[in-house]
Amino acid sequence: MRHSDTVAVLLRELGQQLAALRREAWLTQDNLGGLTGFSRSTVSLAEIGRQPHAREFWAACDKALDSGGVLAAGFDQIEAVREAEERAAACAAQEAREIRALAALTAAQHRADATAGVTAVQPCPHCGCRVAVLTTLIQQPPGLQPPG
Repeated sequence: MRHSDTVAVLLRELGQQLAALRREAWLTQDNLGGLTGFSRSTVSLAEIGRQPHAREFWAACDKALDSGGVLAAGFDQIEAVREAEERAAACAAQEAREIRALAALTAAQHRADATAGVTAVQPCPHCGCRVAVLTTLIQQPPGLQPPG
């Protein structure tokens, strides 16, 4: 999964904090892995910010390093940033869809054989952005049967 530049920087900083706490405790990556129940490679990847890992990993590191929850709190902050970015991207995508739909609505309103309008405005079930529900009715020419 590709992270934004902001999330990638935050993950690297959290990893650097983990490495500093581990070295301060005179532990190797292998030692910390053994204390947390994770592998040395998991510790290594976390320290270079290559993978976000689960909150359980950061909480286990907090416990093993007696760091008072700072690593798990850092992970929670990164997750909040990531979720906010995802919501913003979803809203931007929805706004782009709405712009295209409104252009189609305008075009349909200028057709003699169509009736079009906004039938509702409601929140998107995924991102919460306002969504206009458009309805376009295109009249069938006389004698033409609808498909199906």
